[in-house]
Amino acid sequence: MYEKGDAMKGVPKDRNWLRWIEKESTQGYLMIAPNSIGLLVFYIIPILWSVLLAFHQWDGLSAMEWAGINNFRVLVEDVNFLSALRNTAVYTALVVPAILLLVLSFGMLLAHDVLAVTRHLRTLYFLPLMTMPVAAALVWKWLLNMRFGLVNRVLAGLGIDPVPWLSSSSYVLYSIVFIGIWLGVAYNLIVIIAGIRGIPRGYYEAAEIDGASGLDRFFRITLPLLTPSIFFILVTQLITCFQVFDTAFVILGSDPPGSLHRAGSTVVMSIYEQGFVFFNMGYSSAQAVVLFAVVLSITIGQFSFQKRWVHYG
Repeated sequence: MYEKGDAMKGVPKDRNWLRWIEKESTQGYLMIAPNSIGLLVFYIIPILWSVLLAFHQWDGLSAMEWAGINNFRVLVEDVNFLSALRNTAVYTALVVPAILLLVLSFGMLLAHDVLAVTRHLRTLYFLPLMTMPVAAALVWKWLLNMRFGLVNRVLAGLGIDPVPWLSSSSYVLYSIVFIGIWLGVAYNLIVIIAGIRGIPRGYYEAAEIDGASGLDRFFRITLPLLTPSIFFILVTQLITCFQVFDTAFVILGSDPPGSLHRAGSTVVMSIYEQGFVFFNMGYSSAQAVVLFAVVLSITIGQFSFQKRWVHYG
């Protein structure tokens, strides 16, 4: 009998290659190959390497030594790491709700071109997104300077004594929080405005006919239909806040005093210092694994509870 393989015997090998390339599945794999290779090389492999390294002692040059869970035991008793974890949690607890409240307030004002200057205001609020976090932190470090900063000069004009925003352990974390809020509003405002504009006008027209007030329309129409956008902001902003590094590092400097360091240091700063200042690569990786576990747990929890309050459509 005639077999299918016999038909390919007389076909040149280069022709077989062309047929393989022309397959739709092959073209799909080739299109996702650059991102997939980048994901594997720059994310998946480093994550697996960090998990492996967390159970070793290594200074980056000498041979690795198995340490078991010793790095995690030291981590639980490390006062500096625990203070960094506490600072990161406080930073996240302050920044995320503040950003949500601000973007909801500004979004309701800027979503529609009610005033002639609305478009210009949207551009103004978008500008922080065009600024690198390091550059923004440097500018705010000058503005919040106790001696010649513009903020204290304004306060002095109001009869208020200068505030040590960056040199006092009581204020430095809140200064970093303020910069994080300033940087985080721009992008999330775009998300909220897009969500508000995506709500059909028919809902509001029907509510107006029924005599619903502005607050009723907001809490019964706008807010429920914005929950997908709010959920997106919560997930992404929580991850971003737990990874805060650049603004805190610029504000504190490379070698801050001990009390100031404990008051403003973050988890990622601790990871950087242990790995690239003290060359405790294993201990640094253990801290990174703990941070990854915390962020993953919070994210899974958010997705688990989203069905209770997020309304799609």
